Amino acid sequence: MKKYNIIAMAYAGLAVVGLSACKDKAAQQAATMQAQNRMTPLAVSVMNLAKQDVVLESTWFGHLRGVEEASIKPEVTGKLLQQVYWDGSVCKKGEVLFEIDPETYDAALQQAEAAVAVAKASEEQAAAADDQAAKDVERYEKLVGSGSISEKNYTDALHARRRSQAALAVAKAMVQQSEAQLTNARINRERCTIRAPFTGVASKANVSVGELITPGGVTLTTMSSIDPIRVDFVVPGKQMLSEILSPSYSPDKGMVTPVTEFSVVLEDGTTYEHKGRVVAVDSYVNSSTGTVNFIGHLPNPQLKLRSGSAVRVVAPTGVVKGAILVPSRALVSSMNHRFIYVVGKDGTPYGIDVVPGQEVVLKMPNGDGKEVEMPMQIITGRIKPLDDMLKELGFEEPTQVQVIVEGGQMAALYAQANMGLRAAGVKEGFGTVNTRPFIYTKPSTTTPSITAKK
Repeated sequence: MKKYNIIAMAYAGLAVVGLSACKDKAAQQAATMQAQNRMTPLAVSVMNLAKQDVVLESTWFGHLRGVEEASIKPEVTGKLLQQVYWDGSVCKKGEVLFEIDPETYDAALQQAEAAVAVAKASEEQAAAADDQAAKDVERYEKLVGSGSISEKNYTDALHARRRSQAALAVAKAMVQQSEAQLTNARINRERCTIRAPFTGVASKANVSVGELITPGGVTLTTMSSIDPIRVDFVVPGKQMLSEILSPSYSPDKGMVTPVTEFSVVLEDGTTYEHKGRVVAVDSYVNSSTGTVNFIGHLPNPQLKLRSGSAVRVVAPTGVVKGAILVPSRALVSSMNHRFIYVVGKDGTPYGIDVVPGQEVVLKMPNGDGKEVEMPMQIITGRIKPLDDMLKELGFEEPTQVQVIVEGGQMAALYAQANMGLRAAGVKEGFGTVNTRPFIYTKPSTTTPSITAKK
């Protein structure tokens, strides 16, 4: 821009500031400058305002873990004979992971089986003795009345029967005890074979073949179920409260939270192909962090996801009807206010004081004729409704209005100068803009090295 054009804008700005004190003088100065020079048209990139219903989304940080997780530890002492599974492989429920030397437990099992056989033989012997004692009592009872035997003989038979019954009871108890010992021996023998408690991924083993392992010692490996996989994330308590108070929340219909479905953004920035669902919400707000813990389940049929990964959880939390949107980079800051600059029907820029709302990423028509995902800002008018302010500029619909996306700072100077000229009563010579379509390019996340070879 030429020097005299900037001088013209400065004079115009002074005309606005001192209008009440020296209106005539400012008008004369502005008119003189306008007559001598005209501001060079400003080249800017523009895009039409958008108006549509917008689904608001919230993003929270979370991490993945297994729905079921277990530390696999030995329950018997022995030498590790072999590791059956491959480190990091998927193991089905019941599949063998490790084998412990069973020699000692085989011997204990055989001893327990023998003890059961002895106890059962003793039980049979006691049962036979009891049966004989019962028959003696029955026979003596018939004879004692006829005087064939003495009362003492009959009494001795009764006592013998009681002793045989007691001996039989002891024999039966010994059988039960030996059978319990046999069951315990079988359990210990089975524990020599360590199996997967559920279907999931088994991590690398922490022991080597030949190593002596004991109950309560080192963890052999860990397992995590991964289909579905669990997502733990936290939501600010204030946001949780606002969601619960929303009309969409119906706990009487079995809803644990208004947020029932969510998407997951992985560490590489891609959105996971399957959607998750919320299955549980903590009943309290953490007093230290002010957050509420959420638990979700996420399908993982191809087993792409692994426990421990960090993710971003994205879920819809509301709808703004008829939202007016501009590209985020169209906002211009000045004196703690945010402005957009639009192209009037006379080709000059006009500034509008706005209040930014939530930023959303939407598919929008680009200046090159394609649709691209673009950061868009929901805006409302600070002084009055935005629709009314645009109608004052002669636009019936917001979508008819071109907003300046690139070149907004210089457009602000032009708008200020034009305001001064209009206040001074000047009818022509205003600063105008030459427009070209705004073409959005995604910001680069890396900076090319200046020493890289071409």
